[in-house]
Amino acid sequence: MILALTKGYLCPTLSFNGKVHSVFKRSVNIATDQKETPLVSLLDDTLPETPTAYQCNWGAQKNLMAMVNVGDTVFMRGGIIRFSSPSSLAINTLAATDWSQAPPLPQINKERIKDNILIAEKVLVKHISKNEIQPLSSVDEYICHLGLNTPKCIGSFSETLVENIGYGIGLTPSGDDFLIGVIAVLASIQKLNPTAGVAYQRLQKQVPQGIAKTTDISAHYLSLALSQHFSKPVQWLIYYLFTATEIPTIEATITTNLNIGSSSGADTVAGIVYCIKKLLLS
Repeated sequence: MILALTKGYLCPTLSFNGKVHSVFKRSVNIATDQKETPLVSLLDDTLPETPTAYQCNWGAQKNLMAMVNVGDTVFMRGGIIRFSSPSSLAINTLAATDWSQAPPLPQINKERIKDNILIAEKVLVKHISKNEIQPLSSVDEYICHLGLNTPKCIGSFSETLVENIGYGIGLTPSGDDFLIGVIAVLASIQKLNPTAGVAYQRLQKQVPQGIAKTTDISAHYLSLALSQHFSKPVQWLIYYLFTATEIPTIEATITTNLNIGSSSGADTVAGIVYCIKKLLLS
């Protein structure tokens, strides 16, 4: 039996019925019958913690695609997740620990944010320029490189951001990852900054209208974002961008995010940096 090491704070704890939605080498996504958590993920412990995922130590199971098929029946009873034959895979979630969420932001210190954003942008640009023939020099150049639409004023023209839903390739397109980064900032400071609150409320109404343009998995993460639920790396990156006083803290947290997926981490960081610069520093 496989042991789940951590569990997201929205994960079912005792029972659900479902089917395999999608399977990859190191992860499985399960469509459940739970209204609160319609999609639950089982992730390798090298993948980032999310509110609706269990991190697992797969041990000798090197490739889940060789064991699990889309459409396979899955159920949880008494905290044990079981897959239908022929794999008979079972995951014990009872001892899984909750991952630590970032605390609410205490205040907005613009001078500290300005210093930290300069560090974050420098690390991001260095990362994304590694594979580019023509190195990029700013997050704005990266956004143009991705072909994303951004408004001159986030508070008044947030619908422009919604045009990016589904734009790009992959399980979570670049436009969605970028938008999640923006939403994460707005959700985190909405009580401290009235403009952020207005923009966040507008996106809560606008994003659902375009969410059908993207993948099921990406739509799931966008829906979580609209309810203020984000992955552990994203939560702590925003917290440290607003509070950290030491450069290594920013660099380490940025690097953790940049290592997510082939470009998902970089695209989300770009959304975070863009939103903070546009909203607080321009």
